[in-house]
Amino acid sequence: MDLLSAILLLATDPADPGPRPMSPLENPLVILVLMGVFIYFFLIRPQKKEQEQKQKMLAGLKKNDRVVTTGGIYGTVVNVKDNEVTLRVDDQAKVKIRFRKAAVSAVVTETGATDGAQKG
Repeated sequence: MDLLSAILLLATDPADPGPRPMSPLENPLVILVLMGVFIYFFLIRPQKKEQEQKQKMLAGLKKNDRVVTTGGIYGTVVNVKDNEVTLRVDDQAKVKIRFRKAAVSAVVTETGATDGAQKG
């Protein structure tokens, strides 16, 4: 081995291979984008779908529909206005209560299942 080879061998440090390339998951921008995608698909998108279903259900309310309110009151729709719905809650006593349309949480079918934004 000649002198030049020995000097080059001593000059290089085998423990330091140099700067290693950064993994894509170590990049803060990539992590922020992935978090944004996660939040959109698991929080925002399902909430929008639920809100659209409730809007469709409220727009489709008609006389004689059986509904349940957010307070848990069951009744039959007697009258539907722009932002108001009148429910008959007792047939024998002829009790009618006015509610905001937004207070209706679901339409109840004959089988007892609910068709609406909040299924219970």
